[in-house]
Amino acid sequence: MNRNLFTGLMLSLLLALPLAAAAFAQGTPQGTPANEPAPAGSAQQGAGAESAQEPAAPPAAPATPSAPSAREPAGGPSGPGGPGAAGASAPSSVLAATDKSFIHDAALGSLEAEELGRLAAERASSPEVKSFGQKLADDHKQANDALKQIASSLQYEPPSRPSSHAKSERARLEKLSGADFDREFLDLVVKQHQKDISVFERESRRAAAPAGLKSFAGSTLKGLQDHVKMAQDLSSKVGAASPGRPSNSQ
Repeated sequence: MNRNLFTGLMLSLLLALPLAAAAFAQGTPQGTPANEPAPAGSAQQGAGAESAQEPAAPPAAPATPSAPSAREPAGGPSGPGGPGAAGASAPSSVLAATDKSFIHDAALGSLEAEELGRLAAERASSPEVKSFGQKLADDHKQANDALKQIASSLQYEPPSRPSSHAKSERARLEKLSGADFDREFLDLVVKQHQKDISVFERESRRAAAPAGLKSFAGSTLKGLQDHVKMAQDLSSKVGAASPGRPSNSQ
């Protein structure tokens, strides 16, 4: 009896196995073929997941203009065609020593002649010497004003006051009166102007002199020569000593 029971159980198991295998095969989902494309949302979802995990790159900083080179002027390149070449060049601050000396001496000469001319216009005894003294003061003031403008354009400042020598000459003339004053004044004008003429002639002929300064020297030279001639003619009228000779009143 036990043997029959065992045999029946075995037969039941053998019959149940195919049924269980068939039931298992029907309940298992079929796999996706290798050549079948993945759903459209899967790739994007994967990319989104990766991008969500990876931090975004910081925005690029705006480009900073490079600082100009230490050798390059602030206005831009100065080479041909550059912005620096468009404007007119400023006058050079480098003035030759010869030109500085001329401006200095010419200014002092005009200041002295102007001061002496005013003194003669006030104290001369001869009406003609008075008139000449006024002309001398006016001409040299005009010349000195023109010289100041030229010197300013060359960035050089001429003297604005007479020298100590001019002050001593004025003090000497102030002690004289009448014909003595007239003679000494005219003699002093001739001596000083002859000295100035040599200075103006040299500057007017100097090839390297600035154009404005050279032109001023040439145009003023004629006036200096006229002053000498007028003083010499007046000296002969008032009985003054010939120019170049020492005065008896000294």
